[in-house]
Amino acid sequence: MTNAEIEAFLAVCKYNNISKAAEKLFINQSSLSTKIKTLENEMGCPLIIRSKGTRNVRLTDEGREFLELAVKYQEIVNEMLMIGSKRVPSKLRIASLNSTGTYLFTPVYERFMARMPEITLEIQDFATSAAYASMENGGTDMSFTVRRLDSKKLITYPAFSESMVFICPKTADYPESVDISMLEVKNEVFIDWFDGFSRWHDDTFGEKAMPLIKLELMSQLEFFISKSNTWALVPSSAAYGLIRSGNIKKCNISFEVPNRVTYCTYVPDKSKEEPMKCFLDCLKSTLEEMEKFGMDIYI
Repeated sequence: MTNAEIEAFLAVCKYNNISKAAEKLFINQSSLSTKIKTLENEMGCPLIIRSKGTRNVRLTDEGREFLELAVKYQEIVNEMLMIGSKRVPSKLRIASLNSTGTYLFTPVYERFMARMPEITLEIQDFATSAAYASMENGGTDMSFTVRRLDSKKLITYPAFSESMVFICPKTADYPESVDISMLEVKNEVFIDWFDGFSRWHDDTFGEKAMPLIKLELMSQLEFFISKSNTWALVPSSAAYGLIRSGNIKKCNISFEVPNRVTYCTYVPDKSKEEPMKCFLDCLKSTLEEMEKFGMDIYI
């Protein structure tokens, strides 16, 4: 018998339903049934009572006895796997939004790799729901998003918040302090930074307002914001990198825009505590540099 067959049996027992167990194991129902049948053939007795017209399953006497041993077996396997996990992991998998990864995390990644060169950093570009799903399924260790979702397996907390900044080309004729009445949406380079910003934008300019262009890829922002009299409202961390490029300037604003909050979500895992702590320290150092540069970032 194989570990996969025992895991299939345990899943059926846990969910009391073959189709539900197959869904949780990411295999089709036919494959799961084959694994159970192979296990029963090797045991020489049926483990599950199959009844027509009912979705739930029941165990035979042999099945109940086998379940006790299978649980002990799984505990032993987990203990054996923990032997290797006591060492520092060789990989740290970080997921972030495209906007955060492009403008904020590049120097964070550089700092982390310098401090922990033995760790391979795997960078993933995920939206919030995809990041949570990947962490719950073991594909990601830590994520940074602008929304938080409920999950019993994960820990989420606000990592930092930042003000939205008005930017435009250095050659644009916007004054040092910009009032909302001066802004024409037809010149705006719009990005849906977070839900609160989109709601504010609709309330301020109207749901039917048509910006010059709407972007999803952050790498295109610098190109379009350098054109003529364009303007954009961007998070402080994005403004920091764009202003330092030399072609973009920041103007003060006389109106209020909601701050963007970035949440850190991670999988509790003692084997990865050290690299995750190091990554957060590198993030804090980068944010502190941006604060000294004059960006409104709150850690």
